[in-house]
Amino acid sequence: MPSTAAPRQQPQRRAAIVVRRVREAMLRLVHPAEARVSPDGRAVAVTAAGPEGVELVLTPVPAVLRDDGEAEAAPPVLLPPPRSAAPAHRHSPRWLPDSRTLLHIAEPAGPTPAPARLDALDTTTGAVRSVATAPGAVEELLVSDDGRQALLLCAEDGAERDGMNLGLPVRLGAAPVPERFAPGTGRRSLHLVDLANGTMCEAGPAGLTVWNVAWRGGTTAVATVSEDTLPAGYYGARFAALDLNARTSRTLYEPEGQLGAPALAADGRLAAVCEGISIVAGRPVVIDPVTGRTEVVPGVEDATWLQFDGSAADDRPGSLWFAGWDGTGSRVGRAGRSLWSGAVTLSGAAFQPALSLSADRRIAATVLDAPGRPAEAVVARTGGPDAWNWLPVTALNTSAGSPLAEIRTEETTWSASDGRTVGGLVLSSGSPTGPRPLAVLVHGGPAWLWSAGYAPGDVLGLAPALAAAGYLVLLPNPRGSSGRGLDHARAVVGDVGGADLDDVLSGVRHLVDTGLADPDRAAVLGHSYGGFLAALAAMRTDVFRAAVVVSAPTDWLSFTHTSNIGGGYDRTYRIGSGSGSTDDRAGLIARSPVFAQGGGGTPTLIVHGSADRVTPVGQAHELYRSLLRTGRAPVELYVYPDEGHEFTDGSHILDAAARVEEWLAAHLGTGAATAALPRPTAVPGDASPEPIPGTASPVGPEGAAPRAPSGTTSPGRSGSAAPPPTAVPQGSEQ
Repeated sequence: MPSTAAPRQQPQRRAAIVVRRVREAMLRLVHPAEARVSPDGRAVAVTAAGPEGVELVLTPVPAVLRDDGEAEAAPPVLLPPPRSAAPAHRHSPRWLPDSRTLLHIAEPAGPTPAPARLDALDTTTGAVRSVATAPGAVEELLVSDDGRQALLLCAEDGAERDGMNLGLPVRLGAAPVPERFAPGTGRRSLHLVDLANGTMCEAGPAGLTVWNVAWRGGTTAVATVSEDTLPAGYYGARFAALDLNARTSRTLYEPEGQLGAPALAADGRLAAVCEGISIVAGRPVVIDPVTGRTEVVPGVEDATWLQFDGSAADDRPGSLWFAGWDGTGSRVGRAGRSLWSGAVTLSGAAFQPALSLSADRRIAATVLDAPGRPAEAVVARTGGPDAWNWLPVTALNTSAGSPLAEIRTEETTWSASDGRTVGGLVLSSGSPTGPRPLAVLVHGGPAWLWSAGYAPGDVLGLAPALAAAGYLVLLPNPRGSSGRGLDHARAVVGDVGGADLDDVLSGVRHLVDTGLADPDRAAVLGHSYGGFLAALAAMRTDVFRAAVVVSAPTDWLSFTHTSNIGGGYDRTYRIGSGSGSTDDRAGLIARSPVFAQGGGGTPTLIVHGSADRVTPVGQAHELYRSLLRTGRAPVELYVYPDEGHEFTDGSHILDAAARVEEWLAAHLGTGAATAALPRPTAVPGDASPEPIPGTASPVGPEGAAPRAPSGTTSPGRSGSAAPPPTAVPQGSEQ
């Protein structure tokens, strides 16, 4: 419910008003998180996540794209919750071969977490049948080709989640007191469900954690697996063939980096997986499960989704469909060649480019997000003269009158100090009259990217808000980012905070040299790994007049021992040697912002969630105290209760955005600062704000393989107004 506390009065500056107005508009967006076309190509099921929760939308494929010549179907319908069940957040739609029955996950929407259900919806009558109760948080739902079985990938109660999933533990009920930590707890396992009678049995390999899986039915699956149950274990995961009856595994492929987006041919003769780094966008590797022969599909970089053609005759490496990043946009291809690319973001349940194809592969569905165009589900033909002409099939959002519609997005490139070409996006609004104050927002990952979209959500979703308020906003994709090939993404290995930081600083010089940015009014802001770079820039250089560090790792030595990805992430990026030796510790310390020197002092605002287990809140306290003790510049820390790696509470997001704007105004001279900031009320009509994919992008040093979220509800949230953050202003260490 909205806060009942009377806000303190303060001068209303235009920039502050604009920032709040834009962030409120972003919180009102309904984000289509996933679009699944029916096997017959006649309908699309869409997961819609918005302020009121997560629902399914059923919409027809336009008749102009179909070959059956039938009249247009009924307009899109928001499917109501079952009359016989409590309200639920419904997601992960999966069609059965009859193109009538839609499996999905239903998570109870009450204030206390509860086990999810596997439900079956008859899309003709609207009847819903509960098939089974899930034994954990469902992170993937697969359906056999014959429609008789389902396979659930479930995380048990207490399982740790990576930053892609808020960095909060799985909760199937109230948090235990005390909370137990022990080897082998928090597993992710597979469970087979008979869809006719609802019987369920565990089918995953005994003693192993499954991170992602591909399966077409029967007793064989392929998956990435590890012994370690923590998200850190993902970084050492291997690709294995699973016997679901015997619950055994056989290693097929030991990667150089990390693996994601597995695929399996219809007859099981071939498997495929993307090999990349951290948040996987990489090169498709096709594997023969019998002989072990591997083949890298040539000409494909930054792939994030794979699927074999349907017939056995076509199941060869050349038949593999893929979707992935292309610069700041997306592309789709087959047989190693590109079929379509564009300066837009295509996405699926893992927030990365993905498609859903009809059984005959003639119709594709996805979610499309682009500058000036809010995210909506779209469909297209895959062949013929009108191939890949995306047509929207939902209208969940309207840009009419939205301040987001006024934002301009342009691509830009520059040369780094070593001559490498670096790119990114520049956001602005209005008519420039001279050099503008500059806000550089650095994304997390680092194997993530700023992609072309309507409302970029990383770094508290501040990019469009600051652009609307008059800032020139630079969204750089330095080395380490996706979208420029795997070699570009791996270029940061062994050099975190080195050449990638120079790439960011070179982007500032580029905008200053072109006369667009004012060098005396520049700020750097970053989230997660981007916050790490922002903190380094503040400590090492005098380029920026203000810095904002959000949910960032600041001490790699303590990080490796306290983060739920510690020991995996740091080894992947070779921040230390991983040996535990004195030299290893020295390497971790040398790249930690808390020990960095060189700058004269940059005013730094630190924002963190108290419940973050990817970058534990101690990382924020370490940076705060390190800066405080140097005494070179103002520093403040705000810790928000119950927030994880990404903020999900609407009132917290608005509060943090206001504090950031206030900090920039005070230290860049872009407006009159005020001494105190009242806590904003909750978003109107949103008594219990839910996570909104797209307003809080999945980024950070989490790096675990992207997975369909276990719903998009906020674990542990209640309907009461969120408490304010704990403020730690300069001069107070307690």
